[in-house]
Amino acid sequence: MGFHGFSQNNITLEEENSSLKSIIQKIEEQTSYRFILNNDVIDINQEFSIKVIEKDLEKTLKLIFKNSTISYKIKKKHIILSESKRKSNDFTISGIVKDSSTGETLLGASIIVTDTNQGIFTNEYGFYSITLQKGDYFLEISYLGYTTKKLKIQLQEDTNFNIELEPVPSELDEVIIASNHNNKSQVKPILGGTNILTTSEIKKIPSLLGEPDITRAVLTQAGINSIAEGTSGFNVRGGNVDQNLILLDEAPLYNTSHLFGLFSIFNTDAIKILKLYKGETPARFGGRGSSVLEIQQRNGNSKRIKGEGGLGLLFSGLSIEGPIKKDKLSFLASGRRSYFDVFFPLFKGNEAVDKFLFYDLNTKLTWNINKNNTLYASGIFAADVIKFNQEEENGEGGFDTDLDLGWTNTTATLRWNHIFSNKLFSNITGIYSKYDFSLGIREDLEGEDFEETSNRFVENWIFKPDFTYYPNPTTQMRFGLYNNLYLFVPKLNNTEVNEVLDKEKALELATYFSIEKQWNKLSLQTGLRYSWFANFGEERIAIYDPNFPQTPSSIIGYREVSNNEISKSYFGLEPRISLKYNLNNRKAFKIGYNRMFQYIHSITDQTIPLPNNIWKPAGEHIAPLEVNQFSAGYAYDSKNQHYNFLIEGYYKAFSNIVEYKNGAQSGALDNLETELVPAQGFSYGLEISAYKNKGKLTGNANYTYSVSKRKTKSNFSAEQINNNTYFPSNFDRPHIFNVTANYKLSKKWEIGAFFTYQTGRPITQPNGRFTFDGDSFITYSDRNAFRVPDTHRADISFTYTPTDNTKTNWKGSWNFGVYNVYGRKNAFSVNSVFDGNQLETSQISFIAAPIPFISYNFKF
Repeated sequence: MGFHGFSQNNITLEEENSSLKSIIQKIEEQTSYRFILNNDVIDINQEFSIKVIEKDLEKTLKLIFKNSTISYKIKKKHIILSESKRKSNDFTISGIVKDSSTGETLLGASIIVTDTNQGIFTNEYGFYSITLQKGDYFLEISYLGYTTKKLKIQLQEDTNFNIELEPVPSELDEVIIASNHNNKSQVKPILGGTNILTTSEIKKIPSLLGEPDITRAVLTQAGINSIAEGTSGFNVRGGNVDQNLILLDEAPLYNTSHLFGLFSIFNTDAIKILKLYKGETPARFGGRGSSVLEIQQRNGNSKRIKGEGGLGLLFSGLSIEGPIKKDKLSFLASGRRSYFDVFFPLFKGNEAVDKFLFYDLNTKLTWNINKNNTLYASGIFAADVIKFNQEEENGEGGFDTDLDLGWTNTTATLRWNHIFSNKLFSNITGIYSKYDFSLGIREDLEGEDFEETSNRFVENWIFKPDFTYYPNPTTQMRFGLYNNLYLFVPKLNNTEVNEVLDKEKALELATYFSIEKQWNKLSLQTGLRYSWFANFGEERIAIYDPNFPQTPSSIIGYREVSNNEISKSYFGLEPRISLKYNLNNRKAFKIGYNRMFQYIHSITDQTIPLPNNIWKPAGEHIAPLEVNQFSAGYAYDSKNQHYNFLIEGYYKAFSNIVEYKNGAQSGALDNLETELVPAQGFSYGLEISAYKNKGKLTGNANYTYSVSKRKTKSNFSAEQINNNTYFPSNFDRPHIFNVTANYKLSKKWEIGAFFTYQTGRPITQPNGRFTFDGDSFITYSDRNAFRVPDTHRADISFTYTPTDNTKTNWKGSWNFGVYNVYGRKNAFSVNSVFDGNQLETSQISFIAAPIPFISYNFKF
């Protein structure tokens, strides 16, 4: 309130629930002052109570309006009344949306104020905040798989209100989907190129050996492909596998596969939800160029002890969760182990597999300290162990060879959620992540022993405070800091050497701010991220003659960098903007732009990503990747959103891609830049997706047309690939068509099916040979000038769920089916060799026959 002037006029009033009009008249009668007000703004019929005896004017006015929204100014002989700028009649309702049966927080739950048609989605921790004027309102809260709840609230003050939604029994699935349409809407989200998958959806997709797999589920979406069946990772809109930021409870992961890509390291029983950003990416994410896959583990049941698991032909898993203290402290532990190794001794010959297994363990602890504070501690440990032994006798004594191969992923995340006020939410996170690969060889050749172990790991230490502010129902602001300390260590130990090669340290810092704003038909989400990256010593950096290609022979000196001295730094601004215009509540246009910097590269000379890929930070000779993406789309939701349709187009420009030179030396560690050449590239595409959400038959179909090309930019012919002309990337597949379907035959039986058709990937083939000085040499085509045959595959699964035993809590189901139903021999790779003067080409198929599977899944 503002106070101006002073009056010597004394006032006496004794009013009980009197109108403002009556009080004004009495003050004017007792003083020489006159009131000025706008009747359209100030309600003169609102009631006040006051008792004053011989009080001066200013003290009287202060008492009258102290608990109201009216402010006043005294100017000369006038009292000017106005609506207070403080808007004290605005109140905020905030809280957490949870699962009523487990206490699990629900990410992305929709909360609609039906009176005003304003709405908001809960954040990653189930938190929501809506500010409204004082009054009565109806709220509609919905989430896929849960009964929609409608509530009437009387908003008289700031209110903390936690909401619990009830899961709907599985036999009412089609009702769930019909009533919770907001979570499948393609119109509602502002960001284009975003896919959300729940574990229940993932488990319905037929998979190899019946094991639900997150990577294979991601590959069913438009704009996403992989090099070949059974390979690690995925490619998003023309980007490399290493351009995907994969986060498990915010911890980055570098290799997400078991057994070279056959299975992912994510146990779906431990996962709550995953969200893929392949188009516009929020400003809080950075460090990768093409996509973000955000995976959240479940918190653990806070109501009662529960378990679930599965028994398969070659591996099994078990998850246990429950309260340590009900509604206060809960835990989750989920593990899997394969037993491939049990069967290998049956096939021993000259070459034997001593061990061939994988295992993983997910853990999480959730502590609800009080209504404003929650702690989460979570992590994963995943490992692959492979051991071979080969013995052979000959006339000279023979040989004995042991090969040990393994890789592990380890993460630990500690998060503190704190609610500063009903409008300000914070999440402060500390993260440790490590990826470790090792290869050991022992040889006994004619009595001479040789042992060598190579090991390389990448390690992260991350600190990340993040804040979300909700000023009103149509505006959200998010801001924070990101600090990531990297350590890259390759080691080599053998009978002659024990050393650490090219150990590197790096630091990435970033700050970001984003705002989401909604008007009547227009919605905006925009943000800016500033990132800074530095490579630290101690290291020895080669200096090359600029007049020659970078080779060991062109090194003219070295620059010594002392410990913790910055050897090279980079920085950049990363703008993000997304716009959505609603034609009506079922049709919308979307456009967006992203810039992303990636400061670390995965270096490999293999077409297929392998666990031994080298991770290399940007530095003196390797620049960070820069990706600029433009996208536009049209979204349509049918009436009641039984069907959803989405058409999106994109164009991406890549700078500072890293490519191996022609004839590069595989596995080089010292002066790795001598084997590499910088490149630039582009990709563009059109994605068409359709979803059916209601009825016995549900599923989706999508078609992608895309082009992904790149070219080198060296001035030296020895470093140029295809003479610096554009060539297809290894994962360029112009046409991809996917169909996923689920049909509910009855309460007990359900069928799942998947079909994919894809253009064959590009390859480089031998095209001749020549003899020089008595030695034969093979010549090759231009890079990626040929393609393997087009690929296609169909999978089918059947799920049988017996009637529940009412006497126990045990629930079971059988899942069986066939992967690669009609035995398509899709090319994993193509091998070309000369037989005399004839070039013979053969196709290698990794999965060349139908693979039946059966598994038993249970809950208790």
